[in-house]
Amino acid sequence: MSDMSVFERTVSEYMSSPVCTVSADDTVEDAHKIMTEKRISCLAVVGRDEKPAGVVSRSDLLRIGRVMVYATGSQTALQLPSMCVGDLMTPRFFSVSPGQTLVDAAREMVERRIHRVFVVDAGKPIGVVSTKDLMRAVMDAKVATPIAELMTVPVVTVEASAPLSDAVATLSRARISGVAVMENGVPVGIFTQEEALAARDRPGVSSVDESMSQAMLCLPVSTPMFRAAGFTISTRARRVLAIDHHHLKGVLTGLDFARCLLPVPPSTVASVA
Repeated sequence: MSDMSVFERTVSEYMSSPVCTVSADDTVEDAHKIMTEKRISCLAVVGRDEKPAGVVSRSDLLRIGRVMVYATGSQTALQLPSMCVGDLMTPRFFSVSPGQTLVDAAREMVERRIHRVFVVDAGKPIGVVSTKDLMRAVMDAKVATPIAELMTVPVVTVEASAPLSDAVATLSRARISGVAVMENGVPVGIFTQEEALAARDRPGVSSVDESMSQAMLCLPVSTPMFRAAGFTISTRARRVLAIDHHHLKGVLTGLDFARCLLPVPPSTVASVA
């Protein structure tokens, strides 16, 4: 039986700490190096007063990397510029207080379409709650809702033989963090912002299957959300693909796990005769 009371727990019980930060004076390459080493997709940017000034994410790096390719005529997939993080960062810092609930954090993520919120106390970031942390809450609450009810459709895909530059452009154009890589109608891998940045020095004409990852899970559409969360956490998979009779039906994103915490609007609840 599901225990939705888990979602009323405070963010301080589930947040990750300490917060990984970068200075506004550090370089874009410094930010990319930290994200790669820590395996995170976003960093808090702090000013000289150590107070939050904004955030820099892989999305920001991908965007500027594509701009540089067009500006310089580079034949590589991406090109990171020599510039300070402060000139690239998003000057908004979405946060919650330590005493707010997981539902509050999930609502903030879903409404703003972000994958983490920082936990701020006395003006300083003390932790971060990400969609991965919310997955742990979904697992602890044993949410039995089938993934078919929360998955994102349709799935954005690229062919394994497609040029790397096309896959990078698809990520940027669709404003998503990952796509499914297909071959003969079957998912064979995923291509995310992480792979795009790791392959930035490769020729843009190289095929995407040379740079894709296989860190994905293919689960039946009937799989309960808490099982999907458990599988994702234990395998460190970065994407959950929902399958029905060997056909790709949807993808379960971090924001889909966040939506799992939110109350169902009355208009979507079926009436019982």
